[in-house]
Amino acid sequence: MQECQFMVIEPARYQFSKIECHDCDILLPFICRRTGSCCSIYVPRFSFHDLEIIARDLNLHSNNFLSEYQSCYLKRITGHSVRCPLLEGSNHCLIYQHPLRPQVCRLFPFSYGGEVITSCPAHVEHRRLLDCLTEGEREYTVYDSSFCPNLELRPIPQVRWCEISARFQSTPSLPAMSAAFFAFNEPALKGEGVGNNPLAAIYQYDSYYRYLKSQ
Repeated sequence: MQECQFMVIEPARYQFSKIECHDCDILLPFICRRTGSCCSIYVPRFSFHDLEIIARDLNLHSNNFLSEYQSCYLKRITGHSVRCPLLEGSNHCLIYQHPLRPQVCRLFPFSYGGEVITSCPAHVEHRRLLDCLTEGEREYTVYDSSFCPNLELRPIPQVRWCEISARFQSTPSLPAMSAAFFAFNEPALKGEGVGNNPLAAIYQYDSYYRYLKSQ
């Protein structure tokens, strides 16, 4: 009998919530809508050494960049809402793929606590879908990007897929979210679950993610 291969979640590549049900796991990706609502009111903390590296990598004048950052950070710690100096006018983070991007930014909104962040439409959508997917499950545990002890994803049995997909589709979501959810979770035509081709779902998700980010 062929051993079932589980897909392994890659937290460094995407944000997610994982629903561990009694017989399978459901992966709900988080897709940023790039509204800038989080970065428009928050300035993360950097060391001077890291700021110098960032300025060098972005070809920015070091003294000017350090001065701008210090001014913004001082306003932030004195209770003002300040736009992050690393956020472009198009709401694109200049260090989104940089290794020095702070963990609090990488894990947002899961680094923010358990409440729904109403100013973030992507998080509102995510939590609404999460509520729909857990409705009716007799037992489950939810983990997310901030803490997930088991990154293996047990495939959804074919007999359960119609029920779970109907729950997902019962609430509106962006096309990119829908495509990513189905790519990660829909049972393969032969066998059960994305474990038959673990990388296919990730590649499919990444293509939609890059498309959304380019808009």
